[in-house]
Amino acid sequence: MQIKKLLHPKLEFKDVSYGFFTRKGGFSKPPYDTLNCSFNVEDNEDDVLENLKLVCNQLKLEKLIKLNQIHSSKVYIVRKKDIPINNIQADGLVTKLRGIGLAILGADCAPILFYDKNSKIIGACHAGWRGAINDIVGTTVNSMEDLGANRNDIVSIIGPTIHKKSYEIKNDVAKIVKQSKLYKKNPSILFHLKEGKYLFDLPLLLKESLKDSKINKIGDIGINTYEEENLFFSHRKSTHKNFPKEGKTGRHISVIGLISN
Repeated sequence: MQIKKLLHPKLEFKDVSYGFFTRKGGFSKPPYDTLNCSFNVEDNEDDVLENLKLVCNQLKLEKLIKLNQIHSSKVYIVRKKDIPINNIQADGLVTKLRGIGLAILGADCAPILFYDKNSKIIGACHAGWRGAINDIVGTTVNSMEDLGANRNDIVSIIGPTIHKKSYEIKNDVAKIVKQSKLYKKNPSILFHLKEGKYLFDLPLLLKESLKDSKINKIGDIGINTYEEENLFFSHRKSTHKNFPKEGKTGRHISVIGLISN
């Protein structure tokens, strides 16, 4: 079965296997069709397992490590292959182990993949507005440096995420964003629509966060998950389409791993 992944030229290295996978080519049935990689959305567990096997096999990695993503700034460092890793409450992963795929799930929030070609250290994080404001990016970079990376050498790629024109927020979220140092550096992160409503530029917020962490090698897949619902899951689009009922949707996966020697 063929599954599709997106790549970025800034992350093309012979010892890295990675991909921002679409929702196409898996086993899941509607509304999770077809490459849903989350166990937490009421999809059939066997289908999700088969989907994860597809991803792992295509990337030629030994195993995938996933998080229970909680919109935090917590990062887990994977230090040993043989430790059972289940139900990690965090939003970032880093490692220098080979054969391990660091996996991030998404359905509008951004996956960000990191690589330092000199130290051979990789990282991945899940970044929505809460995680970005709480500095998940900075914590991921710090954790990579704890393993021996140098932030001057780190390449980072922002994956498919919701874009400004599709992301309307209200005053409650806008007030929190406005209090952040990232917004104060670049107020274009918010566009005031009318009383109590704004358009929110998540990719711009993440780029400001990367720059604030002294990451200068930044790439962006540049795809709006809300507009590309045939290629990617979008929680917000599903919610809007099914309103007032709760929208159900899957989660696409983004993975980075170091190829085993």
